[in-house]
Amino acid sequence: MRYAVIGGGPAGLYFALLAKKANPADEVLVAERNPPDATFGWGVVFSEETLGALRDADYETYNEIADNFARWNAIDIYYRDTRSARAAMPSLVFRARCY
Repeated sequence: MRYAVIGGGPAGLYFALLAKKANPADEVLVAERNPPDATFGWGVVFSEETLGALRDADYETYNEIADNFARWNAIDIYYRDTRSARAAMPSLVFRARCY
């Protein structure tokens, strides 16, 4: 099988890694316009559920990623000086934008 991955962002690179790991004989080409040390698009946030999926898919790479992450365990959202639960955020955005 031959794969062409357009874009070396988080999803493209991780797909390429897992595809090659699943079938080492396959050809996997990643096309990226930026230099290897560019970090555009890497300001991503992963939920614990997503990190669990990465861990289950490829533990070695998960460890490398996790060792270099910045982690925030609690995120507080404030709307008009009032602390809000994360689940309330969609309705807060709606009210702020639509009223």
